[in-house]
Amino acid sequence: MVKRVSVRVPSSTANLGPGFDAFSMALEEPHLELAVERIEEGEGVVVDVYGPYRHRVPTDPQLNAAAKALNRLMEMSGHTQSLRVAIDASIPVAKGLGSSGAEAAGAVVAGERILEINLTEEGRVRVASSAEPGSHADNVIASLLGGFNIIDNSPEGLSYLNIKPPEHIGLVILVPTFEKKSTDEARKILTNPPTLAEYSQAISRASLISAAMALGRMDLLLKLITLDPFIEKVRANAGLYGPGYSWERLLEDKKKLLNEYGVALCISGSGPSRLLLYDMRKGMERIERAVEYLSERIERLAGGLEKIIYTRPTTHGARIIGEH
Repeated sequence: MVKRVSVRVPSSTANLGPGFDAFSMALEEPHLELAVERIEEGEGVVVDVYGPYRHRVPTDPQLNAAAKALNRLMEMSGHTQSLRVAIDASIPVAKGLGSSGAEAAGAVVAGERILEINLTEEGRVRVASSAEPGSHADNVIASLLGGFNIIDNSPEGLSYLNIKPPEHIGLVILVPTFEKKSTDEARKILTNPPTLAEYSQAISRASLISAAMALGRMDLLLKLITLDPFIEKVRANAGLYGPGYSWERLLEDKKKLLNEYGVALCISGSGPSRLLLYDMRKGMERIERAVEYLSERIERLAGGLEKIIYTRPTTHGARIIGEH
């Protein structure tokens, strides 16, 4: 009988321009590690959190994503096992990098092994998604499967497609110190429907981005992923990306970075982290100049910069790294 399972789980970025609730991608860095073990004392799930962002991760089992996913697993399987989940909180929290989705994904992979149950891939996605606000599956799927993902989570059912990203994509994440509202609060701002023109543009751009990812067309990808005609505009004007960042200023950044440096800028998830995408074959000088420009803008307009992370997409989702 396995008593303890450790997993490594990638962070993720979602939305990616016009792909609101439809696109996600797993990131090589940052990542978290999580362990689930059987315990004799107590009932239900006990949560321990350590690591650089431990003070931002709830330890209440009713609020913690990993604990909620484990409780759902036990409810489905009929187990009444007492478990402890230990989380190395190394993904910035509430910054648009899928920290709670990673926790839930890791808990499902480890919990499935501990409880000796066998879920389908879609079953893992559904259990992990149940721990997320609104049962959104975008970040969860990326952390479970890796790669670039296209998701449709509609009343008719869940459908998704996992694609290997082009090998030449480089990524830089700029994490502001600015504290955003929760993802749930960020969704409540989206009260007005898009216009017909905005809807049409989002659909056409998202379709082309999906094809560009699958075909390795970096030129089309960088050109199109930078502009979301609706979601980013509304959230920027509501101050969700920093107190000095209106849509006009964010759009100014997007145009300058693309036109002068060949670098695409979009908001990671619901923000406030900025995601820069570039073609690694073009060298690092342009991306370094782009990072320097955007860093100065974030320091001046968004209240400061917490961290800069150079990373890449990863095709590895949550995976077991140890058990005994």
